[in-house]
Amino acid sequence: MARRSVAEFLDGFVLPLVRGGEVRISRPIPMEEAERFGQDLAHASEALVAVDEARAAVLSDLVVRPPTLVLEEDEVYLAAALHNVLFLVHPDADGVTVTRRVRSRIAETARRLAAQPLSRSRRRVLARHGLLHNVFDVTRIDTKVSWWTGSAEFMGQAPPGRLLAWEGVRRVRREDETARYDELLCSDEATPIMAILLRRSPLTQVLSSHPQAPALHWEDAVFLLRDAELARAVAYSALAPAPPDQRCAAPARYAAAFEQMLERSPSDEDVRAVAAFLVHLGVLLAHAEVRQHDLAARSALLTTVLAPERAGKRPRGLTTFLALPNALRSVDARLAEPPGLADDPRLARRWQVHRAQVAEGVGEAVIETLVTRLQRRLGRVGLLVAAPGAPADAGPDAAPDAALEAAPEAAMDVSGEAPVGATGETSGAPSGGATVEPADHSS
Repeated sequence: MARRSVAEFLDGFVLPLVRGGEVRISRPIPMEEAERFGQDLAHASEALVAVDEARAAVLSDLVVRPPTLVLEEDEVYLAAALHNVLFLVHPDADGVTVTRRVRSRIAETARRLAAQPLSRSRRRVLARHGLLHNVFDVTRIDTKVSWWTGSAEFMGQAPPGRLLAWEGVRRVRREDETARYDELLCSDEATPIMAILLRRSPLTQVLSSHPQAPALHWEDAVFLLRDAELARAVAYSALAPAPPDQRCAAPARYAAAFEQMLERSPSDEDVRAVAAFLVHLGVLLAHAEVRQHDLAARSALLTTVLAPERAGKRPRGLTTFLALPNALRSVDARLAEPPGLADDPRLARRWQVHRAQVAEGVGEAVIETLVTRLQRRLGRVGLLVAAPGAPADAGPDAAPDAALEAAPEAAMDVSGEAPVGATGETSGAPSGGATVEPADHSS
C-alpha cells in the first residue's frame, strides 16, 4: 500500500474542508500515521500555506485582524479524527474486510485523535474554528440510477457515464438525494466522537449548529463572551437576517443551553456573563425597530413568535430568552438591561414595549418560575468580572488553561467528558472522492 504523505492529506482533505470543494475520504488514518503527519508538516510548506490562507479568509469575516496562523500538530489530529469518522459512512466501510472489530478500532482511533487539550487561547480557538467551521454543513450526494433492465446506487459517487447513456432508449432515470449532518455524523459511532471534537472548538459550536448536534455547554464557551470582538461576532451571527419565525432560533438555542447551565454548578460570574449576553441580544432585537413610526406599537416579531397557535412549535429556550430580562428585574436589576439604554429614548421605549408584550405573551407564572431558578445562582449581588484564572487579555500564544482541564466533572455528556462547550458536502467515491460546497452566509 502506497505511503500517504501529509501534503496529500492537506491537499485532498483539509484544504477543501476549510475552503469548500471536493474532499477525499481514503483509508482510515491510524495513530502512528497521524503522528507522522504532524512531524512532517515542515516538509509540506506549500499545502500548509494554502490551508492557513484559507483559514485566515474564513476568520476575516469574524475579526478585523486574524492572528497569524500556522497549522499545528493538534489541528492535524482534529482533522484526522473527522476524516476517520467520515470513513465510517464511506461505501468502502461496508465491505467484507471492514468488520465490526475493525470499525470499533477506527472509532477508537478517531476518539483519541479528537481528544486534544482544551484551550482558551484566542489564537488557538480561532485557528480551530477556521479548520472546523464547515463541519455542520457536511453533506453527501447519493445517486440512484435505474434503467429498463436494472438499477444501481452510488453513495457519494458520480455514476459512470455508460449508465447514463441512451437515456431515452434505455429509459434511464436518475435520482439524487442529499445526506446531511444528521445522517453522516449522528450515528451511535460518530456522536460521541463529534461531541469530543466540537468541545475542542467552542467557537464553531456557538456560531453554528444542527438540531442533532451535541448540545452547547456554556461553561466551555463563556470565555468567548469576555472577548468584545468575538462576542460581537457571535451576536451578529445569531441575529443574521432571517424570516420572523426563524429570527430567534440562535438566541433560543443559547437560552436552552443557559437553562441547562443553571441546573449544573457554574460560577456566578459565568451565569452573569451569559445572562448579560442574552439580554444584549434582546436589546438588539428591539433596536431593529426604533425607526418605525409608532414606537408604542406591538412588535411584529414578538407577535409572530409568541402567537398562541405556535406555542407547540416554539424552539426550546425561546420562552427563557424572551422572559429573561423581565425575570432579572427581580433578581439583579443591573443585568436586566444594558448600561446606557436610557440614553436612547427611542430604544428605551421599544424595550419597554417588548417587556410588556413578553409579560403578556408568556405569562407571569413563567417569569416567576425563571426568577426562582435565577435566585439560586444570583441571589448574591456581585460584579460582572472575569472568571478567576482567566486573564482579561490572554496573549495570542497563551497556553491552554490548566483550570479548564482540571475542572470538576459535575455532569457528563454523550462524549463521556465533562460539559464544555465545513460548510461542505462530503461524498465517498471509490477512491475517496467527496464534495464540499460552502453555505452562503453573506446575508
